[in-house]
Amino acid sequence: MKITLAGFGGANQAVQPRLLPESVGTVSLNQRPGGGDLQPWAQPSTVATVPASQQTIYRFGRDVVSDTQYWFSLPGVGHFARGFIASDTTERTYFTGSGAPRVTDSTIAVASAPYPTASRLLGVPKPANAITLTQTTAGTGDDELRFYTQTFVTDRGEESAPGPTSSITCKPGAIIDFGTLELPQSNYGITKRRVYRTQAGQSGSAEFFFLREDLATQQTGITDDARALGADALATTGWELPPADLKHLTGLWNGIMAGISGRSIRFCEPFKPYAWPVAYEVLPPDVTPVALGVWSTNLIALTNGRPRVITGSSPDVMNDDPVEFEAACVSEKSVQSFGHGVCWASPDGLAYLGANGARIVTAGLMRPEQWRALAPETMVGAQYEGMYLGFYQVGGVWKGFAVDPLNPSGIYELSQGYQAAYFDKLRNSLFVLDGTNVRKWAAGPSMMTARFRSKTIVLPRPTSLACARVIADAYPLTFRLFAGATLLHTQTVASREPFRLPGGSKHIEYHMEVEGTVRVTAVEAATSMQELIG
Repeated sequence: MKITLAGFGGANQAVQPRLLPESVGTVSLNQRPGGGDLQPWAQPSTVATVPASQQTIYRFGRDVVSDTQYWFSLPGVGHFARGFIASDTTERTYFTGSGAPRVTDSTIAVASAPYPTASRLLGVPKPANAITLTQTTAGTGDDELRFYTQTFVTDRGEESAPGPTSSITCKPGAIIDFGTLELPQSNYGITKRRVYRTQAGQSGSAEFFFLREDLATQQTGITDDARALGADALATTGWELPPADLKHLTGLWNGIMAGISGRSIRFCEPFKPYAWPVAYEVLPPDVTPVALGVWSTNLIALTNGRPRVITGSSPDVMNDDPVEFEAACVSEKSVQSFGHGVCWASPDGLAYLGANGARIVTAGLMRPEQWRALAPETMVGAQYEGMYLGFYQVGGVWKGFAVDPLNPSGIYELSQGYQAAYFDKLRNSLFVLDGTNVRKWAAGPSMMTARFRSKTIVLPRPTSLACARVIADAYPLTFRLFAGATLLHTQTVASREPFRLPGGSKHIEYHMEVEGTVRVTAVEAATSMQELIG
């Protein structure tokens, strides 16, 4: 009688070990999925360092193929999004997770480590005070009622919402002095102010049109000069600063960015990440948003209850639809977006919502209590070769697992986990944060130690196994034979030649286990050498 272990398909902790498929085991540790054999992961390779106690990493320099430059890091849970302006040559990048939302670019971000070297607050504060109007030269004709307002403009051409309006009754041609104008707030890059004035339209409604532009630091000596209005109407009404508590900044489609503020989901003006109108707000009625994910043109809002799918071509026409799927998000950092859907840690397992519907990926692979033993509230999500990688911390020790969200046939455990991860789409590479070291996943010269234990192999009658062999690419490695939970024999295997097993006892149930840093194709055991070789 001969038994063979081949087709190493991960582990299953939920199903009774006797009932598992032949290729699925009870333990799969540090095994790289997808090959059908037992292949260890390569150790990650250190490529950069960041300051201690960081929780977020991001590689700046998206147009350059590099593993080493430039690694941004944050001590909090942060999210980075590159701007949508095609003509931008400075890689303007927006981020949350370091107090109020901020923006940086190559002119200030990479002068010296740690990166970003510098950033500034995102948005353009509007003027706080109305313009003080004084007529200095009278006009002629019939009286008219004029309204004035002003905006601030940054060195990047970003314009604020208008400040309070002020009005004056005068005659056409009158010259109005604007008094002492206020200075803008610092740390926003404001360099100019624009003044707008109304004129009566054919419909009788009043619009603000461009009147003049001056240095923001010039406070006095500015008038309307009785000049004609320009053709450009004021377009920034309602363009407010992003909320100070904005988190989980996420780039969408059509120039839109989204984020979470309090219990609401907010959107920026298209192609204007500095402008966040209050009107562009989605407020789920019965849940609180926790994190955001993106699948195709679907924004997936993960909450403390059911997820919601938000769609729309512009922020003023967003549709918010709940999903009948009770899967709260228990870790903001666990969320991972794929091209086909979004995964996140829920109380009962790894949840998925996407092209294949909504489901618990780990259902049937581990029971809810086994999942909760992984401390899903600590989970950090990542992706690699289509797999979801989850890193979690239990008792101060980081560990992990990998699972295919589309075909969850087995769980692949990892002996090491990490507090942050970043998937570089340009490199198609995963980077993890190990203490202060940024490490490239599966890129080191040495291999992890992989271990696979088979399902419970049930023989038709009590039998004594007499010999075994392991077919691998290289040696040595370790073989173990179990009868139930009892370890019968441990063998250091030096070649593919068969080796003897201690006889004398017969069992009806066996497990075989193999461990090493090399690729294993098959493990065989038999009641005689002739059966094994034959």
